[in-house]
Amino acid sequence: MSSATQYEQDYSELSADITAKIGRIPSLFGKDKHDMVGEVEGLLEEAKDLIDQIEVESHAATGDARKQITMNVVNYRRDYETHVKNLRKARMTYRDVGGSELSYTDEAEQRNELLGNEHKNTLTSNSERLERSNKRLEDGYRMAMETEEIGQNVLNNLAQDREKINNARNRLNNVDGTLSQSSRLLNNMYRRVIQNKAMMFVIGLIIVVIIVLALYGMLK
Repeated sequence: MSSATQYEQDYSELSADITAKIGRIPSLFGKDKHDMVGEVEGLLEEAKDLIDQIEVESHAATGDARKQITMNVVNYRRDYETHVKNLRKARMTYRDVGGSELSYTDEAEQRNELLGNEHKNTLTSNSERLERSNKRLEDGYRMAMETEEIGQNVLNNLAQDREKINNARNRLNNVDGTLSQSSRLLNNMYRRVIQNKAMMFVIGLIIVVIIVLALYGMLK
């Protein structure tokens, strides 16, 4: 599974979680509502980081895969903007016991009482987002190191294959030189055989002539 695919799955799960939590906000009141809004804001920051990471991963893809990821990024950003708008609307309304939506101004005083805890909640949310971002960076660094190791192994294998090819080429050159020497030696041996046969023929002819002359002399 590629990094982009994993990030897209993470975003889909995160988007569904954001939708569910935003839907609960209008039914909450006071501190519960404030905490839920803070939690959703943290999830939205995480979602934005995931979208940015998916866009970065799209640059490493090629062909149809890159086009598909780019289109998905556009859809994710639209989805993110929809979440932001829905959260803004949910923050300004709440439902009473009967389910009717009321103005958020009725909660103003209660919200002011919670401002003292806002800084603490913000720090906690930022800390959680930072931890998640660090984890993604560590995962990315680990994948980069693994990719570098694989690339180095491939280069080493190519270097070994090149050395083997050079050695085989040198052996072929040596064999070619040996064959050339053997060919010259065979040619020399063949010429010597021809020469020896010619000499034997001449010697035999001379012997025959001598015998004929000797017989001719004896008969005469």
